[in-house]
Amino acid sequence: MSLFIVFVLLLCLLTIIPPSLDAALPNPRGYYINCGSSQEETVGDINWIPDQSFIKVGNASKIPNPDLLPILSTVRFFPDASAQKYCYVFPVAKGGKYLLRSTYYYGGFDGGEKPPVFDQIVDGTKWSTVDTAQNYANGLTTYFELILVAQGRTLSFCLARNDQTTSSPFVSAIELINLDDAMYEGTDFSKYALSTVARHRFGHTGDSISYPDDQFNRYWSAFTDSNPYVECHSNVTPAEFWNFPPVRVFQRALTTSRGKQLVVQWPPVELLSAVYYMALYFQDNRSPSPYSWRVFDVTVNEKEFIKDLNVSTSGVMVYGAQWALSGKVQIMMTPSKDFPVGPVINAGEILQVVPFNHRTLTRDVIAMDELARSLKNPPSDWSGDPCFPEQHSWTGVICSQDGTKRVVGLNLTNFGLSGSLPDSIGSLTAITQLRLSKNKFFGPIPNLSSLKNLETLQLQDNQLSGPIPSSLGELQNLKEIFLQNNKLTGNVPKSLTSKTGVDIRIQPGNEIS
Repeated sequence: MSLFIVFVLLLCLLTIIPPSLDAALPNPRGYYINCGSSQEETVGDINWIPDQSFIKVGNASKIPNPDLLPILSTVRFFPDASAQKYCYVFPVAKGGKYLLRSTYYYGGFDGGEKPPVFDQIVDGTKWSTVDTAQNYANGLTTYFELILVAQGRTLSFCLARNDQTTSSPFVSAIELINLDDAMYEGTDFSKYALSTVARHRFGHTGDSISYPDDQFNRYWSAFTDSNPYVECHSNVTPAEFWNFPPVRVFQRALTTSRGKQLVVQWPPVELLSAVYYMALYFQDNRSPSPYSWRVFDVTVNEKEFIKDLNVSTSGVMVYGAQWALSGKVQIMMTPSKDFPVGPVINAGEILQVVPFNHRTLTRDVIAMDELARSLKNPPSDWSGDPCFPEQHSWTGVICSQDGTKRVVGLNLTNFGLSGSLPDSIGSLTAITQLRLSKNKFFGPIPNLSSLKNLETLQLQDNQLSGPIPSSLGELQNLKEIFLQNNKLTGNVPKSLTSKTGVDIRIQPGNEIS
């Protein structure tokens, strides 16, 4: 998967300039997580909460710099090099649309001089590689932004080591913001997500704007070029635009002389060769009147984006959901011959289209989550998707290689695990190996009759109690069953004693007749 373009943000810009308000506004809907913090903090108009409710692993650290904003002054970092990944898990509405933003400021929390390089994973898909060294050297934070639709009732955001990781991955802040269902239409969010590359208001200088100007806390940075700008004299209604742009992005527009083409090189970075979603915003800058409108064509890299676009004082948004772009991008606006008034453009968004459909079969995910909850000390990386990404599957979990990803084996021998075995293990119907020996599992052996593919069952050297289930004799592919050194009682079921070709070991250590 290609890397994603990184946003950079001056430290002072995280205090987005708010308009004057008589009373504090409620948070935009979602989660605002101050990673590594032990208390709530209010920054601007947003209340940030600690992260302990969303993650069970990692350590907290403070950055020794009194001038930092609260959400940059702590981090959560992950020193356990044996873990496959470190995951935050958020309750979400299945089918809901969200903006996920992760923020990083190294600050030398670990005594080093250079921040580590590591990967970000969302719901089993590698999102991007995090390398903040250059930004940190320039006194900048780094943030990444993704727009996606939740495919289940939880959403996982994970960090993971890669071949370049030499110290502990870390994160400063995470935001998960509810978006309106109509936003960023034209994208098949069952297959793709959108990774933000640029979001600008044209003709402006200075600081970014965000919440409360943008009800979804998106950052709109200032952008100017050699073209002149004009002030706009009427407000738009954000609800009339699918993407709900804030009113303030329409306060100015880039323009050119009457009757001439308007050419804008935007975004101000070269793009990776990929497919992009692009949304452009326009408004006639004049006071409303019967003559306050203009018509022009829009091309992107000389390819028609929209023809005869009619722009009035009410404003208009146009978008392209699947645009193949690479390198520098040129937006050209050509006025109609019948409309000598020059073109205008107020704002733009461009996001990379990311394939985003890697998920383990939901039934297996639910079963593994229940198993993790039943353990008092599950492996530290048992969170997020059990099988994806393939190089970061859960410790001890063996997954299928072809087709729909399934859990086909558990090898947790001598992991020092303690807890009961839930009935949900019976939902892992593709499993062939269940190796759980030399732990401290207690309670009864669950009903495993649905595990028709099971070949190996190793439960020896635990503290399991109760009878041996007769349903084990119904497993036609079972080749070995080891139960010795538990606290099992009763008789060996006839369904087992009558089976041939099976290595059955029950004694010593059980009270079995």
